[in-house]
Amino acid sequence: MKRQQGFTLIELIIVIVVLGILAVTAAPQFINFSSDARESTVKGAQASIQGAMQLVYARSLVNGTEDEGTSTVTTEGGVVDTVYGYPAAAVNGIDRAAGLGTDWSRYDSGTTPATNSASEVAFAPTGQTPDFSGADSCHVLYTQAADEDTPATVVVNVAGC
Repeated sequence: MKRQQGFTLIELIIVIVVLGILAVTAAPQFINFSSDARESTVKGAQASIQGAMQLVYARSLVNGTEDEGTSTVTTEGGVVDTVYGYPAAAVNGIDRAAGLGTDWSRYDSGTTPATNSASEVAFAPTGQTPDFSGADSCHVLYTQAADEDTPATVVVNVAGC
């Protein structure tokens, strides 16, 4: 008499079902779509702020105000306060120039949590609280120009997204 080797059809189906259940429960741990979406959103805000910063600086160059400590330029969004040609870290500065809207929370030296300097402003997605003392945060930090030779900077932190 021959002895059969291998799996029956029922055993094969049970193994496939068990593997499917394991894949469904383990996949969210490896594929974190919401974190990737928040990270992309923050990087998009960084690009928006950088673009607005460069447009305002170009207007300042045209107006001849790029070397002035404080000035203003007129954009489509309204009058933007500038510091050495770049938007000021203020509501009438980078906020107005970038126009991020209500999806973003604004943090500065007078908010909780506070940024490290009055010349900085941070933007985080609404619902995210940035941590300026550590690396585990999800925000965009704008630092206004310090002088004629030190331009404004935009730094993104997505470690906590």
